[in-house]
Amino acid sequence: MRRPRLGPLVGRSLARARAVTLAVAAVLAGFQVMLVIIASALQTARSFGLLSSLMPMGVQQAFGPSVLMLASFTGVAVFGYFHPVVVLAVAFLGAFVATEPAGEVEWGLFDVELARPVPRRAVITRSLVVSLGVTAAVAGVMVAATFAGLALLAPAGAAWPRLPRVLSLAAHLVALSWVFAAAGLLAAAIARRRGAAFGGVAVIVVCLDLLNVVADAWEKAAPLRPWLPFHYFPGFDVAAGTAPVARDLGVLVALTAALAGLAHWRFEKRDL
Repeated sequence: MRRPRLGPLVGRSLARARAVTLAVAAVLAGFQVMLVIIASALQTARSFGLLSSLMPMGVQQAFGPSVLMLASFTGVAVFGYFHPVVVLAVAFLGAFVATEPAGEVEWGLFDVELARPVPRRAVITRSLVVSLGVTAAVAGVMVAATFAGLALLAPAGAAWPRLPRVLSLAAHLVALSWVFAAAGLLAAAIARRRGAAFGGVAVIVVCLDLLNVVADAWEKAAPLRPWLPFHYFPGFDVAAGTAPVARDLGVLVALTAALAGLAHWRFEKRDL
């Protein structure tokens, strides 16, 4: 029997996710350009020295000395890659796209798909490929918007962020979003309603993010850090070039693979 091709399945899923992906990409690209405008205004006004002196000591203790990079043109220009709202937006996008199988079960479309020689694993693999792809594409749009904004708006003499550093930030953002895309895939392999699958993962994402903030700021909660995916995207340290990039990306990719494998196994075994 011929092996099923993923192309048609992927194409249909991309069409379904097109509107929300384009909307998120447009908003985040605009946000990157806005940050360049803010950084340019501060650079022109020579305000970064004042910002550095006004940085509260409590903030420096909670986030480490790398937080001082926000008092620089480069720091403000790349802040969008680890801004909490941006990180949550990309994570939610990945999880939403990945929960498509639950929607197909809910709407009765899965029975139509299985009427053809399409194995269950192909459906899960399709959603995994699309969810990973759209989050990477959004990060790519952010990088393009950052350097387009710098080329058009940066004042003369401003120190641009280095491309490898920006790509490292984008890679961390993508890898973190992949973890929650795989979590959304696992939720879709269990739930019968897409809203329940996505809603559950969204709550988990927010709770883990808040726990990471608490663990960073409260010494007694510090033992939780290694168990939190957000711990492996220390934005300030990545932007400053002091983060263990290989370790962090390795952990996030390994966690994504484990969750995706579990999703494949669970969807093969579930009663539809």
